[in-house]
Amino acid sequence: MKKYLFIAIFILATVCVCLGYMLQEKNTEYSRLRHNQEALLGEVQMYQTEAGKSAASVLELQLSYNELQRYYQDKCQQVEDLGLKVKRLESMSYTGTHTHIEAQAKVRDSIVYQVRDSTVYVDTLKWFTWRDPPWVVVNGTMNNGTVDLDIHSTDTLIQIVHRVPKKFLFFKFGTKAIRQEIVSMNPHTKLTYAEYIRLKR
Repeated sequence: MKKYLFIAIFILATVCVCLGYMLQEKNTEYSRLRHNQEALLGEVQMYQTEAGKSAASVLELQLSYNELQRYYQDKCQQVEDLGLKVKRLESMSYTGTHTHIEAQAKVRDSIVYQVRDSTVYVDTLKWFTWRDPPWVVVNGTMNNGTVDLDIHSTDTLIQIVHRVPKKFLFFKFGTKAIRQEIVSMNPHTKLTYAEYIRLKR
């Protein structure tokens, strides 16, 4: 009799452990889907840092590999174009920027020497330059009503992924969400779009 009781207790304990594990998995999946819904419905927060730099803040979107391939085929294609495999991804980050410059530059005359049929011709060419090193350099020439521009613009995007803790009264604990902060170092650049995807293991 004790033998059968022991077997019954063992089976019951095994079932309880399995149900507990399944419940934990369901709770984890529910939490992931709830955070994904907040990330998809929420807007990207655009703001300026204390130094006046353009910055954006976006919630993490956590996807399985199947979800990524199903809903983000264009991004998967970009990964494959790089010769990488989607199943080896850890995370993906996308940031959109817009550079707008309003500037004034003095126009100067420059002498141009041209040689045709062993004859040297002298002509004048109007040129201008505008610089905001190290971010933007603009050089231009004007000749016969045509403006030729040579524009160089550089930028550095700082991307920081951090944990947002839960709050209760004055206490902070656990993890409420994962958020990415992006800062553009070029003062002429404004961030327009941001997305952060982490692949579910």
